[in-house]
Amino acid sequence: MSMSLGDGQPFAPDLYDYDFENDPSETLSRLRRSDPVHWSRHGFWFLTRYDDCAMVLKDPERFSSAAAGWGGDNPLARKGSDAAADVSRTERGLSRSLAQSFNQMDAPDHTRIRALVVSAFSRRAVETRRERILEVIHGLLDAAADKGRFDLITDFAFHVPIIVASEIIGIASEDREAFRAAFELTGRLMAPKRSESEWTEALEAGRWVGRYIRDLIARRRADGGGDDLISALVAAEDERGALSDAELSSAVSTIYTAAGTTTERMISSGLYLLLSHPQQWRDLVADRSLIGGAIEEILRFHHPTQSTSTNRRCTRDIELRGKTLKAGDTVRVGLGAANRDPEAFPDPETFDIRRQMAVPPLSFGAGPHFCIGAALARFEARLAIEAIADRWPDIELVTTAPVKDPRRHDRYRELIVRPSTRE
Repeated sequence: MSMSLGDGQPFAPDLYDYDFENDPSETLSRLRRSDPVHWSRHGFWFLTRYDDCAMVLKDPERFSSAAAGWGGDNPLARKGSDAAADVSRTERGLSRSLAQSFNQMDAPDHTRIRALVVSAFSRRAVETRRERILEVIHGLLDAAADKGRFDLITDFAFHVPIIVASEIIGIASEDREAFRAAFELTGRLMAPKRSESEWTEALEAGRWVGRYIRDLIARRRADGGGDDLISALVAAEDERGALSDAELSSAVSTIYTAAGTTTERMISSGLYLLLSHPQQWRDLVADRSLIGGAIEEILRFHHPTQSTSTNRRCTRDIELRGKTLKAGDTVRVGLGAANRDPEAFPDPETFDIRRQMAVPPLSFGAGPHFCIGAALARFEARLAIEAIADRWPDIELVTTAPVKDPRRHDRYRELIVRPSTRE
């Protein structure tokens, strides 16, 4: 099933390993070139070519999102089976909760729930938040300016989408950091268990997030709601019986991910790409018409998690590039690999904000599960980049060789910059 190393041993990279996530390009290029339909050591198929990835995302009939697993080495992949002796009641409950997310559903349930939330993320709705987003951006930059040097991640990009997403959902400002920290810890449940202590910590964080969302929903029902998204979903539920309790809670988690946690990596990594290509940064500062192309090239060149995306499960046996994907097998599409496929993007390892693309990058997915937060993410990134270009056109990178955070492989550990002296 796997490509050979040349010494008779199959090439089976650890797709959760820090070294891979820190610098995935060579491994992904090798897989894309020689084993584009790769059976991973983690118990799932991993696809790396653009056409294959796009096909899977656009074909819900053969590749289902419903209750798709994470591969054989993650307990939550067992879909809450009581037969799994080493899976606790909490783990089974969290697995069922994840399966209730509309991102893990097929039509008609996915269509029904998505229709209730998508209007909050339309371009028109996003545009109405311009002044508030700018207020957040400039407030953070004002505070960062006082430091002389600051971290693009922890002092800036980390906070912009989290604040905005929390306000959209209705999370109180005093609870924002606790919710974010707990939500981030639950991400460990999506990867193989590395240690009992980390797994236990992630489970407790999952319990806390679940209780918080349930309590927030209960308060919105009791007080008649407000102008946040949870209030709107509660109203829709009350009027049409559209959402079950589990669906409503899981929808909030999905929206928080779509509107918040992935966008901060796009902003910080996008700024790093621009500043590490100083001529392109200068061109953008001088000609703001380049911003649209710059955003799309950032999306193509950088993807928060280079290795995987939302899972799919084969609904039938499928032949793909000489391999047989069996009904029930888990499939993961490598969005970062697809976005650097030379068949789709000539000279893919070059970052070029003037690139003319014949096909769109797959960073937000494709098909019926295209990310609902795409317009908001693009908008926030654009405003953030333009704000820094306006304020500090000569800003300099101090961190010139960033590494990924060992605690979160989808994020750089730090990106220190030095603002220019002229305002």
